[in-house]
Amino acid sequence: MVKIISVRQPWAWLIVAGHKDIENRTWRTSYRGPLLIHASLATEPDDFPIQRQWIETCGIVIPEDLPRGAIVGSATLAHVDCGNGYQGDGLACTSPWFEGPYGFHMADAVEFANPIRWRGQLGLRDVSDSLMARVSKMTALERSGVNDQDPGHPDRPPYDTGR
Repeated sequence: MVKIISVRQPWAWLIVAGHKDIENRTWRTSYRGPLLIHASLATEPDDFPIQRQWIETCGIVIPEDLPRGAIVGSATLAHVDCGNGYQGDGLACTSPWFEGPYGFHMADAVEFANPIRWRGQLGLRDVSDSLMARVSKMTALERSGVNDQDPGHPDRPPYDTGR
């Protein structure tokens, strides 16, 4: 089963673009496997000041108009790192992205050329069959070079809750 997680921008883009290998959480999970990355509508421009400074130091240029309220890509939750006495997978985290207490280690990141509008929720959730079908269709079309994501299409609602 594929899961979905909501992440604020620019952190969602940094994950799917392959720059950020850790997603920090205050809770742990036993889930390991594929994740869809949802960019939430909310932003917090002043969060994680040390990481924002590190982004500048590394020369990572964050796009100006990042999608929000959409699934922007996928990654694999490979393991959970922890620090300061918390129990994760028993691995010490050396990533500069780690803030803790738990760090979800992301691997195999893929950025979607055509984000899928979606209403997010907190936590790690199961992906519905209807959403998985949309993702599969979209990724197949992207591989073939066809752009079928028209956000203004009259037959496609602006948000799909999967319900």
